[in-house]
Amino acid sequence: MRGRIFRTAGFLTTFTFMTMLATGALHAAAPAPVEIKVRVSEKGFSNEKGLVYTAARPLKLPQGVPVTITFIFSEEMSSLAVGDTHQIALRSDTGAIGETEKLWIMNKQVNLSFTPGDKGQLQYRAYCILDCTGMEHLTNLVIQVVKT
Repeated sequence: MRGRIFRTAGFLTTFTFMTMLATGALHAAAPAPVEIKVRVSEKGFSNEKGLVYTAARPLKLPQGVPVTITFIFSEEMSSLAVGDTHQIALRSDTGAIGETEKLWIMNKQVNLSFTPGDKGQLQYRAYCILDCTGMEHLTNLVIQVVKT
């Protein structure tokens, strides 16, 4: 009887230890989510330093890593576009990925979360879907997927 209790206790201890190892290994293997900030103004989509994203200078995101893009309303108060409202849509060659809430002076930050390349996509495009001042500059935020 006493031997059975020790074997059971040993089994449970080993099982618990192995479960903890497996769980820890799985959590360590998952990539940390990435947060990117993109400024939105009548000049276009830009990074935090004010450099405008273009087809020649796309936003690059790691493949398979969950990403949250925070779009920040950054019209200058002296601009005619300060009263504009933006709403950003994201598409890939496989179709629509999502849309943000409306972005304007009273709602200065909106988020859009997705996992780049989760279905094999290598490129995305974000654009404003509302008529706004400077919309010709808000039509083509190119997002390239970079294999990690």
